[in-house]
Amino acid sequence: MDHDTHPDRCAFCGASEPDADVRTQERLGVQVPVCAACRERFAGAAASAARPPAVEAPGEPRGLPPTLGQQSSAVLAHVQRMARLVAERPFTEEECAHCGHPVHRYPGPGGEPVRLAKESVLAVSVPAEERWRVVDDRAVPAPVLDEDDEDQVGARVRHDVVCPANPVPANPRLARMWQSHLAPAPAD
Repeated sequence: MDHDTHPDRCAFCGASEPDADVRTQERLGVQVPVCAACRERFAGAAASAARPPAVEAPGEPRGLPPTLGQQSSAVLAHVQRMARLVAERPFTEEECAHCGHPVHRYPGPGGEPVRLAKESVLAVSVPAEERWRVVDDRAVPAPVLDEDDEDQVGARVRHDVVCPANPVPANPRLARMWQSHLAPAPAD
């Protein structure tokens, strides 16, 4: 459509009737003929598009932020709770001097310390003589419990079996644990 030859025709809908009230308006530096219906339609669309969504009024104030004393009390309570939980553990966690991985030291059947690897293994994946269990907060060799225990799914192994300071175990599962201990211990 050639706007220069038809200044009385709406550039948007083509209306040219006398009651269309076509007026020339400037849009981005260009003179454009627009009828009353199109002006109203565009003005309504622009008004609704320009109107931001309503903002809800703020709710009830939640009070002041906690004071430093209240924060300190909460932190202290958390530290005390964690210390109590650590004290209640049946084992002591220490770091292996050779590989740096965590070791859980439990009292053994006769009270002597038994150093177990932190990771559990599937019991059937390791030889029976290498399986350990924690029973009544003590580390006991698994075969002592019951060699035919079908419910024995998980087991623990002594850390020295999987520590890289010792030779690689012949068992494939223990060899994979030994290999994983060559890498630095993951940060908790």
